[in-house]
Amino acid sequence: MKKHTGVVILAVLVVAALLVSTVAYKVEFTEYALIKRFGATNRVIVPAEAGLKFKWPWPVEKLIRYDARTFLFEDTSNEVATRDKQNILLTLYCAWRIDDVRRFQSSIETVKASQEALRALLQSAKSDVVGLHNMEDFVNTDPGKMIIPEIERKILESVHERAMTDYGAEVVRVGIKSLALPETVSATVIDAMKEERQLDIRMFESAGEAQATAIRERAEAARDQIIAFAERKAAEIRAEGDRAAAKYYKEFAKNEQLSMFLRSLESLKKELASKATIILDGSEIPAVKFFHEGPSVKNLSGKSAAADK
Repeated sequence: MKKHTGVVILAVLVVAALLVSTVAYKVEFTEYALIKRFGATNRVIVPAEAGLKFKWPWPVEKLIRYDARTFLFEDTSNEVATRDKQNILLTLYCAWRIDDVRRFQSSIETVKASQEALRALLQSAKSDVVGLHNMEDFVNTDPGKMIIPEIERKILESVHERAMTDYGAEVVRVGIKSLALPETVSATVIDAMKEERQLDIRMFESAGEAQATAIRERAEAARDQIIAFAERKAAEIRAEGDRAAAKYYKEFAKNEQLSMFLRSLESLKKELASKATIILDGSEIPAVKFFHEGPSVKNLSGKSAAADK
C-alpha cells in the first residue's frame, strides 16, 4: 500500500499541474489576450492589465494572444500616374498596430492577413492621392515646391479610417520609402528641369544686368556731382586768388620795372625748383640780363638831373 501511495501522489500532482496549466495563464505587457467562451468573445485583457490570469479549461474557454506592439511593412513598388499624365515608381511603408482586439479577431483574425488587407488599402489610396498631384509636387529643382509630407498625410488619412472601421487596426504612419522615375519619363523630366534651370539663369542674368546698370548710373551721377563740386570750388579759389592778387596789382603798377624783376625772380624759383640744369640766353631773359649788364647809372643820373631842373 505504501508503495502505491507515492505513485498516487505523483499522479495527483501531475493532474493538478495539467489542470493549473489549462486554467492559469500569464499576459505580458506587450500583448493582448482574448478569451472566447464556446466560440464567442467573453473578455479582453489589455497590456495595462498584464499579469497572471485564470480561465476555464478548453473546450469551455479558449485563449488567443495578439502582439500589442507596432508592426511595420513595405508596400510593393509600382507605377502610379500623376495628374499631368506622368508615371512614377512609388514605394510606401506603413506602421500599424491593433487597436480594437474584438473587431480585429472577428474580421481578419491574423496579423499576416491584416497586413495583406492594409497593403491593398495602401495601393488604392496611393493611386487616388498621387492622381491629384502633378509631377513637380514630387520632383522639383526647388525644394520648396515639393509637398511629399502633405501627400503622405493624405494617404494616411485615406487609409486610417477604413483600417479602423473594417479591421480594428490603427495605421500610425504612412511614408514614402522610395521614389523613382521610369526610363521613358526620366529623359522628359531631365529636359524639363534643364529648361527650368535655363529660365532661372536668364532671370538671374537679367537681374544682374539691371543691378549693374543701376550701379553704373549711380557711380556716374556721383562722379559728375563730385566733378561739378570740384570745378565750383576751384572757380571760387581762383576768384579768391584773383581778388587777393588785385590788391598787389596797384602796388606793382607804381614801379613796373621792379614788378617785372620780381616776377622774373619768382619764375626762376619755380623753374629751378626741380634742381634741373637749364642753359639760357641771358639776352632773352630780363632778370638774367639785369645781373649780366648791371644797373645803368647813366640813365639814373640823367633822370636825377632832369628832376632837379
